Amino acid sequence: MTMKMKQIIFISLSILMLFVTSCTKDALNKKPDITIATPSTIADYQYLMDGIEGGIISNAPGLYSYCNLGNFLSDEYTTTDAYYTSNFSGNKLLTGVFTWNTNMFNDLTSLAEWNYQYKTILYANVVSEGIDAIAPKSTEQSAWNLAKGMALFIRGQMYYNLSQFWSKPYNASTAKTDMGIVLRKSSNATEVSVRSSVEETYQQIISDFKGSLKYLTNTSTANSQLSKIRPSKAAAYGALARTYLAMGDYTNVRNYADSALQLYSTLLDYNTVGVTAISSLANFNAETVFYCMDQYGSYGSYSGYWTINPDNQALYDNNDLRKTLFFFKNVSTGNTIWNGDYANGYKFTGIAVDELYLMRAEGNAKLGNTAPAIADLNTLLVKRYKTGTFTPLTATDATTALNLVLLERRKELICRGLRWSDIRRLGLSVTRTALGVTSTLTAGDSKYTLPIPPYVISASNGTITQTP
Repeated sequence: MTMKMKQIIFISLSILMLFVTSCTKDALNKKPDITIATPSTIADYQYLMDGIEGGIISNAPGLYSYCNLGNFLSDEYTTTDAYYTSNFSGNKLLTGVFTWNTNMFNDLTSLAEWNYQYKTILYANVVSEGIDAIAPKSTEQSAWNLAKGMALFIRGQMYYNLSQFWSKPYNASTAKTDMGIVLRKSSNATEVSVRSSVEETYQQIISDFKGSLKYLTNTSTANSQLSKIRPSKAAAYGALARTYLAMGDYTNVRNYADSALQLYSTLLDYNTVGVTAISSLANFNAETVFYCMDQYGSYGSYSGYWTINPDNQALYDNNDLRKTLFFFKNVSTGNTIWNGDYANGYKFTGIAVDELYLMRAEGNAKLGNTAPAIADLNTLLVKRYKTGTFTPLTATDATTALNLVLLERRKELICRGLRWSDIRRLGLSVTRTALGVTSTLTAGDSKYTLPIPPYVISASNGTITQTP
């Protein structure tokens, strides 16, 4: 495919996105007049999924997740009074995120955490629909399968990400009536956007991930950019375990995490990394099952005003290598910076083997299977402690095992965009204080679900309803 053809494909989709996300009246109900070339071959559609330009991954729809907002909404970050005074005060977005204020998006005309992920869903729909119209030759079947499976996986991934902010936490007794996200299942711009129920949201996520399993290969284990951003069956199993974790379905959490680990279970030994060689952890390392990373989104220029909550750093034993590898102090600002990413300076939000072990352990602990839960924790932690210093954990009951698992989730998966999901599903409370004023997010709080940006509601002509 020529460079010109690649550019035309992106121009076509950009025009379509203009109509989907424009703030003009009736924008969501107008059909764009696209007369320039559109993708038509398997290679075209795979290019849209890979987003490679000049040998560099730059536009891959699934490469960015925009989940980092959850790090700042959760108890992983805080700020100082000095920064709050000089930078937060008067900034509705920053103060809103810090205090979980429902007006946090009111001044925005664009929110990357919303726009980008729905743009990615559009790309996935275009690919899924387009590839269905192609009858592959026998020599093309594997390429066809990859494009189809990747489109379904990426769409499911975006739906899951969006659900962690704009869908109510899953409650089986109320999920059919609770408000979920907008499910755009077609590239047709005339489709009216409305919010689904929580049950419909999660069933669609599950359907997409399970659907992708029919087409994906078992693993993508080569430590290269292209192989790691292309999902595998192991990644889909891991994504399903994440989804069922948010739903509290621990049998499926345990089973799908186990299915993923049966396909791929390599763990990094942090003793081989060295206390300063953090880059050895980053970018397509051997522990990565599926690679995606975060962008700071609409508040990116403000990220330096936040500091790691000191309560988090205090959780680590002195012999725990993560205490050194994961944190450093910025001498110019005094802020504690988290440095334990698997994405070379960005925030890794993909699926890695450590998370799979923790999900399987939590599933087993919730199901009363104490021994296998503790065994998974010990398998992980012996790779995180200085050689010869780790004492294997023990537990005599499932409740103790579960508490140990949840503690290790907080320590191991810090800044991966997962803590906010844990706070929501576990019904945890979070408290913050600035300038002597305390804000609290309480268990079961309606603020676990973020407001839809007002500009989105306006663009939908009122078909998208606001979060209560």
